[in-house]
Order: sequence, then structure tokens, then C-alpha cells
Amino acid sequence: MDTSIGVDGHPPATDRVTVPAERTAATCLTEAGKVLLRWAETVGTRNVDAVLALYAPDAILVPTMSDDIRGREDDRRRYFESFLDNDGISCGITVQKKRVSRKLGTVVIGGLYSFQIRRDGTETVVPARFLFTFEEIDGRWLITGHHSSKAIEDV
Repeated sequence: MDTSIGVDGHPPATDRVTVPAERTAATCLTEAGKVLLRWAETVGTRNVDAVLALYAPDAILVPTMSDDIRGREDDRRRYFESFLDNDGISCGITVQKKRVSRKLGTVVIGGLYSFQIRRDGTETVVPARFLFTFEEIDGRWLITGHHSSKAIEDV
């Protein structure tokens, strides 16, 4: 085992862990935005495992079509198995606002989306509002929180 030390007191460069590019607000917002768009696209595939792979293991889900708060993967799985069991489901994001924490650790994206759901030959559009939180965990941007509720008409 090579235990040599470089001139700077650290192991030679070949043994060092590569540090990712500097984290900026713009890169955080971009990466989280990519995950949000991937989520919307993946919902349309109806692939439960692919949707769940976008969530952190301890993510909190407050879903659109249920009053139950889901904080464990098996709870999120049960919800998405039911929710994605709609032929022709798709999700379109229409409005979004983004912000990143001052420490560049958490990105929050809120907005409006609509789900097109076809069940028994009848298509329904469900307008909803959302708030997602994202964090980079072990080098991957993941959903750490997701709140969604049906939109209501302005009063």
C-alpha cells in the first residue's frame, strides 16, 4: 500500500477524490429543474420504480389525489401504484417559481401543473399546484419533499 505524501501534505493527486465543480445558485436551480421535468416525463411512462427513483429515501410526499402523508418508500410506492394506474396519464407543468437556499443546499420549486387522466374511456384534466424540494444527496439531485393539491378557482 502506497502511503506517500505529496508536497502539500496530502496523498498524491492520483489518490484524491475528485471535487465536483463549484456549486452556484444557478447550477443548483438548473439541476433541480431537470429533476422536476424528468419527474413529469416519468409520470407519463407509468413506471412506478422510475418515479420512486427520483425521491430521496426519507422524502415526504403530500400527494394530489390522497389525504395521506407519505414519508416512507413503501407508502409512496402504494400511492404511485394507484395514481399511475390510469391509462394515458400525463403531466404538464404550466407555471413555476424557483428559489435556492442561501447555503445552496435546498432548492424549492413551486407552481402549477395539470394531470390528464383517462379512466374507463373518459379523459379528465386535474389542475393542481405543487411545491417540490430538492437536495443533492451522494452526488444526485433528488426530491426530498413534494406537496401537491388540486387547484381551486380564485375567489
